[in-house]
Amino acid sequence: MTNVDPPESVPEGQETKYRGLYGKCVEHKLAGFPEQSKSENLREEISVQRQHRKLISYSIFPFVQGRPAGYKFFTAEPLEELGVPNFDFLLWNLDGNVIFGEAKSSVPASADTVVNQLEERKETAENHKEHIEEEYLGSEIDHMEFVVSTYVNHGDKIAKAIIEEGAEFITWVVDAHHDELWIRQARPTSFPDNLEADEPDAMLQELDRRHTHDMSALNGELDRVTTSFGQADVLPTAIIVDQLRVVVQARRVEGRHPCVDRVDIESYVSSSSLNYSEERVTGIVDDLIEAGKRINFLSEWDDDRADLKVVSNYTAKDDLEQVLEDKWVNWRIEDMKDGLRKECEERITAELGRQKQLNEFGVGLQEAEVEEES
Repeated sequence: MTNVDPPESVPEGQETKYRGLYGKCVEHKLAGFPEQSKSENLREEISVQRQHRKLISYSIFPFVQGRPAGYKFFTAEPLEELGVPNFDFLLWNLDGNVIFGEAKSSVPASADTVVNQLEERKETAENHKEHIEEEYLGSEIDHMEFVVSTYVNHGDKIAKAIIEEGAEFITWVVDAHHDELWIRQARPTSFPDNLEADEPDAMLQELDRRHTHDMSALNGELDRVTTSFGQADVLPTAIIVDQLRVVVQARRVEGRHPCVDRVDIESYVSSSSLNYSEERVTGIVDDLIEAGKRINFLSEWDDDRADLKVVSNYTAKDDLEQVLEDKWVNWRIEDMKDGLRKECEERITAELGRQKQLNEFGVGLQEAEVEEES
């Protein structure tokens, strides 16, 4: 029998029976819970987020470090505050030209789904043009272009799908092994059917038009430009464990204790080139600290040396990132198990309540039936 306090809704006199049925239900549910596969899925989710964040960083790096053709990085995840489908980054120049960019670290077998998603986000951006002008840029947009950035091994597939769908997106590819960003090489290696023409030169010109920016100077400067990652450490829509890496980056070690001050986290978030307002940074830091405490990665530290202590015996960055990942995965697994316990609680409570009502008329459920149901 499980030693739990029955909820108040359990009929009087049914507490012992509740504990017995609840214990059997929970035992059955947990025995069938695929913990190993769930853990693997969560770790894969972390890996996907990490690759996505790196690709965004690779894509914006040239615009953070310099101004190719006058363009600079403006913000990550524009329109995120509206809760609408949004691109991963926004570039802008003083002439009123903007580039919306989407990073795809992997492309499914059917790349059409990616193109359809891009079309939806493009439509959303166009519909919110005035909001972007007023809330972001403070000036009018004269020209909008849209980019999908991916790793070099996916470039041909997505570029071909874009042409076949008749869409207007420019493909950038990132060669992470050589830290390079390309434009001109991101073209399909074969002509899509809908681009065939009698003159090969005409086909090449059309292909070139669709895969390059209107501003020729930008094409030239982004052709095999050197890039790097580490520019997008905080993305509001990323899973919280990915964002909490900021804490690891901002920590210091006092004695043998890894620790961090709130101001250190704020400073790191502010300097990660995301151009958020002070209010937005405060909100992000609040969420990070709350989440860190929730998964027992951070705790208040009653000590003058720092505001918060990292709950770990390790101090090295790689070790702490592994601790962070393990704690988040374990927390998510326990949360799933709590969900199963809640299901049992609701089910057994309902069964006992229904049994009492039927008993009042002398037609109650047999206990064996209740146990079998559990």
